[in-house]
Amino acid sequence: MEHGQNSPKKTARSHVSPRTSRAVEQGEKVTEYTEAEFISMGGYLKGPVLEQTAVMYAFFIIVVGSAELLDWAPFIRIANFVPYIIICLILLELTRLCRFRPQIQVVFQFYTTIIPYIYTCIFSREAHILVSLLYFCASVCIFLQSGVPYLQIHVVVYIFVFVAANAACVGFMEWFYSDTTGLKTFKGKKLDPGISWGQEATFWFSIAMMGFAFLMLEKFVKLYANSLLERSHQISSLEKQNRELAEEVKKGKGDEQNVDLDAPIQKVLAVLQSMSNSADVDNATREQLGNVIKILASNKLYSAEVQSNDGELNLWLQNMLTQTEHSKGNKLGPNFAGKEGKDGGYKLSTTFPPSLDKGTESQVESMLEKIEEWDFDIFGISELTNGRPLYFISSALFNKHDLMKKFGVDEGKFRRFVSVIEQGYNNRNPYHNSTHASDVLQTLNYFITKGGLSQYVTDIDIFAALVAAIIHDYEHQGLNNAYHINTQSELAVRYNDKSVLENFHCASAFTIMYDDQHNILSGLTEAQKKEVRECVVNMVLATDMAQHFDLLGKFKSKLAGNGFDPKDRKDRLLLLQIAIKCADISNPAKSQYLCNAWAGRVMAEFYIQGDEERKQSMQISAFMDRTKPAEAKCQVGFIDFIVGPLYEVWTSFLPEMANCQAILDQNRNMWKRRANPTETLVHDTPPSKTENQSTLPEPSRPHAVNQ
Repeated sequence: MEHGQNSPKKTARSHVSPRTSRAVEQGEKVTEYTEAEFISMGGYLKGPVLEQTAVMYAFFIIVVGSAELLDWAPFIRIANFVPYIIICLILLELTRLCRFRPQIQVVFQFYTTIIPYIYTCIFSREAHILVSLLYFCASVCIFLQSGVPYLQIHVVVYIFVFVAANAACVGFMEWFYSDTTGLKTFKGKKLDPGISWGQEATFWFSIAMMGFAFLMLEKFVKLYANSLLERSHQISSLEKQNRELAEEVKKGKGDEQNVDLDAPIQKVLAVLQSMSNSADVDNATREQLGNVIKILASNKLYSAEVQSNDGELNLWLQNMLTQTEHSKGNKLGPNFAGKEGKDGGYKLSTTFPPSLDKGTESQVESMLEKIEEWDFDIFGISELTNGRPLYFISSALFNKHDLMKKFGVDEGKFRRFVSVIEQGYNNRNPYHNSTHASDVLQTLNYFITKGGLSQYVTDIDIFAALVAAIIHDYEHQGLNNAYHINTQSELAVRYNDKSVLENFHCASAFTIMYDDQHNILSGLTEAQKKEVRECVVNMVLATDMAQHFDLLGKFKSKLAGNGFDPKDRKDRLLLLQIAIKCADISNPAKSQYLCNAWAGRVMAEFYIQGDEERKQSMQISAFMDRTKPAEAKCQVGFIDFIVGPLYEVWTSFLPEMANCQAILDQNRNMWKRRANPTETLVHDTPPSKTENQSTLPEPSRPHAVNQ
């Protein structure tokens, strides 16, 4: 469909009634026109009716000619086509001459099609009913595209004119085709079969019914076209308002560049909505698009519905991943016992790191040479350093990456900072102690140096990542976020139940860091300080399990799209968030020796919280009741729902980490056997000692740990 000639460059809106006004935008003013006025301006929509009429005339030469050639109307005579062609050419030329009056041109063309029809009907003889039927359908279909006003009235008039013309032709044919001998000069060969007025009456009735159907079709087409025009007008209005608003924002900010107020997700939704509204889309596809739009528009885009058939496992997963529901029982109120004084300040220690005798120092240095091994003996170095592994591993890694020199870090401040942070880790916690922080730090470094992450991050990213690992559980008291929220502790109130511990670790560590004696950022520029703080805060907050599926969903979406761009800071930040998450829950992907050791410490800390919940007459959290041990089931669920899906994506992104997936599968099978001793697992063979346990010694518990 195209605009008629001299169509004004305005937006028009048409409704069904001929007298319904059409709106034409003129700047800020909207002028109303009647339909006739709008048509007179050439603003209606129409198809190429002149060209289609010429094709129709040519088509009936083929139809009538085939009737003679195929012997089902054998006495038509090809010579009759000459007058027919002359008539058609004259009418087409007269129609073309009316082009300066588009409305008159279309109406003239429509009604004059009766003239070729009369001649065609007469010389088509026995085929006149079929020819008449095809001619009527073709001419009306073409006229429906004309877009002229009062179209329905014209169609009704045309039906009466066409039936009258057909009746006159049939009467003439009955008189003219009466020669039985073939010798009469002014008579034609008798029709075989002859005229049947009953058939003709049936044909006229059929024409009337078809005309009625065309009227209904015209009405529906106009309604549909009007709805499209209305939608187009509304979209144009919204786009115009959006442009005007963007211009206002631009002027207000004095920005020379255009301001795009639409977020990428809004643009995606707009495209999908447009596809859904398209007439070319079938109902099934439209329904699927609707579901996609509903999901994208929700506030749970990356949330996963984690459900397990095991009630206890399901309760534990929901409690860990949501942390929103308060358990029934006594509310402790804001009574968190941390290291803060009543004035909210912190006592900053100036203690330097522990000194080691030369023999032990030599052993530590020897172990640190293996720091870039996946199954690094974290418990061995913790024992050698008397429960202070974080200082030695931090120093080793900062020196390895030459971060002291690159960022002007004062060595004395660094030693004091790491020492104070390590003192803040409570080694009475079976799990959340400095050994765990050291393990996360070492594993994160492995991702960077051996896993292939180094090609995506910068030196300042590595600096921030190591600091984030060092402080990520600073001053953890062995009680999880759900406990703080359910007891309405001081920390939960302070941080509004959102990433309670993670916010606390960050705030406490940065308070230490901003003290001049411990300020490892003093050698950085202001821009670098902001960059490091942003990265550290985001990485520590990413260790909150309530953020797990949100981050995993974003990571998957990025991989499914254009991948990660090392030049894009947001991409690097998301990678580092996923990296510290993988490091934080890497225990099941380590050797069986390390996996078992860490699992025992996790359960010991769970039981301590369960004991505290029992004292407070609270509902004991899943897997935290020491009278109902379920270590194996807990580990299987943790791998199946948390660690496994994360490492599957992580190892696909970093192929160098593929061995982790195999170790994870072996450990899962081990825990599965323990949970179901009588169950035989397919492809489940226990790992050999050399394969999965290496030559690591049995784990020895740090002196300060009390399980």
